[in-house]
Amino acid sequence: MPFSTVMTYFPEEVVEHIFSFLESHRDRNAVSVVCKIWYKIERLSRRSVFIGNCYSVRPERAMERFPEVKSLSVKGKPHFADFNMVPHGWGGFAGPWIEAAVRQCPGLEELRLKRMVVSDENLKLLALSFPNFKALVLDSCEGFSTDGLASIATHCRYLRELDLQENEVEDHGPKWLTCFPDSCTSLVSLNFACLKGEVNAASLERLIARSPNLKSLRLNRAVSTETLSKILLKAPQLVDLGTGSFTLDHRSEAYHRLLNAFIKCKSIRSLSGFWDASPRCLLAVYPICWKLTSLNLSYAPAIQGADLIKLIRQCHKLQRLWVLDSIGDKGLAVVATTCKELQELRKAKAKKMYVYRTLAGPREDAPDFVWTL
Repeated sequence: MPFSTVMTYFPEEVVEHIFSFLESHRDRNAVSVVCKIWYKIERLSRRSVFIGNCYSVRPERAMERFPEVKSLSVKGKPHFADFNMVPHGWGGFAGPWIEAAVRQCPGLEELRLKRMVVSDENLKLLALSFPNFKALVLDSCEGFSTDGLASIATHCRYLRELDLQENEVEDHGPKWLTCFPDSCTSLVSLNFACLKGEVNAASLERLIARSPNLKSLRLNRAVSTETLSKILLKAPQLVDLGTGSFTLDHRSEAYHRLLNAFIKCKSIRSLSGFWDASPRCLLAVYPICWKLTSLNLSYAPAIQGADLIKLIRQCHKLQRLWVLDSIGDKGLAVVATTCKELQELRKAKAKKMYVYRTLAGPREDAPDFVWTL
């Protein structure tokens, strides 16, 4: 007797429990085509749906098939969109997917979008429609502003994860951080490194202080080292940290406060950021380097040569290292001899930098690759 026929004698609850051990989307798809009963059971028990191409299926059809979905991941534009090789107006709109979920999947708790066009109206609809919404991940998306983030902060009272990766976000001021209610204590991951505007430091510190389960925090370059020191004292449980600008006088009291704050952080295993890092300020992270398993310096063009090599020599347990190609052959040789447990090495191309001295101060319209002293 075929195995699928034997399985029909089990109650549907038992078959559903068996299906719960299938973690791969491919395996779930495979069992759904065995017979009508399995299709029905798999359809109603699927909690996570991944759509690799937003145009491969209509949003309404996907939501109709999986009405009990809790986590939805959708990819829009192809990978070469990251290199400006996709024409303007190509598409990849998130609106139809969010609207379909609102109509047919009231229990949605997590949404992950990659290379899609997301509007503030989309984010507001999302925030207002799902009372138990917990996670929003936007990767290389565009079309929204900090007003949309304010809607998420205001209405998603059980938010655990807000992850903004490489997005083009229109800045309307730092007020979005003030929109998190005092009752919001559930944050586990917060990443706003891609935002270019100023940050309300006081609101950020209060939010982190009332988030005892926060494990991952990635700050943008507007966050000062003074604020970073206060944050580290309030959240010593952090495992993943993306620093702010990380520039200050290493002879100042602020530097010693930062050093002491890092010494008290016993759990950090991943470091990134270092946007405008002063090489001598890197000494502040030396006390935790021996514990690091991940180090991302792909946004730190100021860390080069001997300073970069000295830092890497402190990191014996690294498993993942992202650096700029300015590391050179000598630096790679140090990586090879120091990081015996390395599993991933990514070398990104450094942008050409132009450095000028000016008495008038930097121009506001200067591009990122122009530094003024």
